[in-house]
Amino acid sequence: MKYDFFEMSKDESGVGLVRLHRPPVNAFTLDMAKELERLVEDVLYDDGIKAVVVTGSPKAFSAGADIEMMREGGWPYLKELVAVGQRTFERIETMPKVVVAAIEGHCLGGGFEFALACDRRVMGAGRGRIGLPEVKLGLIPAWGTSYRLPRLIGKSKALDFMIRGDAVVAEEALQLGIVDEVCPQEEVVERAMGYASSIAGGALVAIASIKKLIHDSFELSFGKALGLESSLQESVHQTEDFKEGLSAFLEKRRPVFQGK
Repeated sequence: MKYDFFEMSKDESGVGLVRLHRPPVNAFTLDMAKELERLVEDVLYDDGIKAVVVTGSPKAFSAGADIEMMREGGWPYLKELVAVGQRTFERIETMPKVVVAAIEGHCLGGGFEFALACDRRVMGAGRGRIGLPEVKLGLIPAWGTSYRLPRLIGKSKALDFMIRGDAVVAEEALQLGIVDEVCPQEEVVERAMGYASSIAGGALVAIASIKKLIHDSFELSFGKALGLESSLQESVHQTEDFKEGLSAFLEKRRPVFQGK
């Protein structure tokens, strides 16, 4: 698969590696956002990809939207950029495959919103900062962060983080709950790939069901959430992975899941 603003590869374990590639800081244009939307669909329907790692460069995961292009395009440009980003990040958040953001450098604005739509975030210790500076331009984050961030770190912290527009280092991001793991910068992609590889070898139908349950639970009543659990449990009970997992347990061996 060939792209103008991304590099895509996959390893033997079934982990897809998506690298943002628009130097120097991977700032999003409308064309880049549209290409990401197409790429996400390619990943979704590629049966050879079991889990995904998204990363940028050691300098920047992404600095957010390209401000110059935004100024030149005016509101029609920004309106379409918002719509494409919202659709794409919702697709990432709801796809059955686990997506891990590997953040080596700065992760700002729309770059942060991209990482927030992923299921897990690993960030490198060092000078890289993560934040939402939109308010300092007189704008707001508009790729779903007003919905996702309060659910991740709480209403008060999310409000403060967004209205100040400050960027924090990895250790502070970990304390806030914005990222899940901090490690040396040179180990970020390796750590993320290792985590994704462990998922790729698992019972993928059950993993996808768990991801759906957690996502949908924010919108469902307790009773409906229990109903969904029951329905999905029936579905996974029919899978080959369940049969393998049960046999492996009884035979006291390691299961070999096929993801079906």
